[in-house]
Amino acid sequence: MEHEVKKTSSKKKLFIFIPIAIVVVAAILVICYRGFKSKEPFKFSEHLDDVAVTINGEKLYYKDLSFYVLYEEEKVEKEAKVYNPKSTKDWWNTYLNGEFISVSARNTAMNMAIHDRVMYDLAKQNNITLNEEEKNKLTNSQNDFWEDLLDEQKENLPVSKDAINETIEQIALGEKYQAKLVAEKGVNYFEYNYDGYEYNNMIKNDYKIEIDDNYQKLEFGEITVHHNKVNYVNGVNGPEELKKDK
Repeated sequence: MEHEVKKTSSKKKLFIFIPIAIVVVAAILVICYRGFKSKEPFKFSEHLDDVAVTINGEKLYYKDLSFYVLYEEEKVEKEAKVYNPKSTKDWWNTYLNGEFISVSARNTAMNMAIHDRVMYDLAKQNNITLNEEEKNKLTNSQNDFWEDLLDEQKENLPVSKDAINETIEQIALGEKYQAKLVAEKGVNYFEYNYDGYEYNNMIKNDYKIEIDDNYQKLEFGEITVHHNKVNYVNGVNGPEELKKDK
């Protein structure tokens, strides 16, 4: 009788243990999967129609950031060629003023995109338009942008040339409104730049900004430009390059 009671008790424990074990294993698998997904590269070109940021409910998609990706990667890559022409990735991996250059470029691109959309929306609300002289300046700005762009970037455009030119036009309208705003406020023009004191106060008080978590996974320096060399130490090339230098 005692043997049967023990046997029944063991079965009950087994029935309780199995579901718990299944739940624990499932939870571990979910955690592992999420960890794996979080480490997967987030490719800009595969998420163009995903929402990158909302500004007071207005959605900006990753494709709307294309100009800023091109602009920042072109600017930093040219700096990198001065820093170490044999391994430009070194500059992207350099830690400066509290963050890596690649992270700084990513943050700057987003901040500029938010700023320019805010100013563009305000320009539309205030019926700002470009006169003939300003349209000519816009055309020159667009031409300059394409001339300055690296050949590799021209081959890796995330969106069409027309879409990029449209963004540049929106920036021009926003800049005209910004000039009007600073004249009314009696402050320096730079106070309403993306990193300006007056602008940031305006954003803090009047705007709700929500940036997609996946944006932080973007690796600037590997979107419209690419680096094949493995970087070992900032300013130092890989072993094969070191042998060649000797």
